[in-house]
Amino acid sequence: MWSLVGCVALLYALCDVNYFIRTFCSLLHVMLVPGRIKVTDTRSTVSFCTTQDVDFLLNHMNNGRYLRELDFCRFYWYGRTRFWPLTNAKNLLQGECMVRYRRMLPIFKPYKVETQLVWWDQQSIFFEHKFITLHDGFVRTVAYTRQRAIGTDLLEYVKQFPECRDRPTQPAVLKSWIEANEASSQQLRK
Repeated sequence: MWSLVGCVALLYALCDVNYFIRTFCSLLHVMLVPGRIKVTDTRSTVSFCTTQDVDFLLNHMNNGRYLRELDFCRFYWYGRTRFWPLTNAKNLLQGECMVRYRRMLPIFKPYKVETQLVWWDQQSIFFEHKFITLHDGFVRTVAYTRQRAIGTDLLEYVKQFPECRDRPTQPAVLKSWIEANEASSQQLRK
């Protein structure tokens, strides 16, 4: 009994066990619970800010937890859209992220994250994520993420989805962000 408790305590000390448990449960949920959405649909994921999510002030979500939450939103989006088979998931990697914090997300408040594919090019797909508190409907945080594909032409890949045959207009905020990232890359290459 004590050896089991010791092993669990050691795992919690060395690893973020809750992350792996939640990842496993998320993937299990996607595989076992039926449901499918179009690639261009918005996917909502509901959660709430717990004591494990807060910063040192103990009253609102830590900035790093937003990024972690986006991982789970993408897991659900990929699973519900069947955009990427699980066997090829290693070929799509987080490339960049831009987050705008508008107002803090208070502890013990339920919220949803709306995830939507907003644009794509030959190498990447771009998501918009909105953190919205349920009690007031306020958009607390907006994040854009870029998922880079390795060894796949995404312009060709997305054509298998009827709703993606025509690429949408690139949002202005996304265009500016991509240009800023490219300028940063050019500067670092010097």
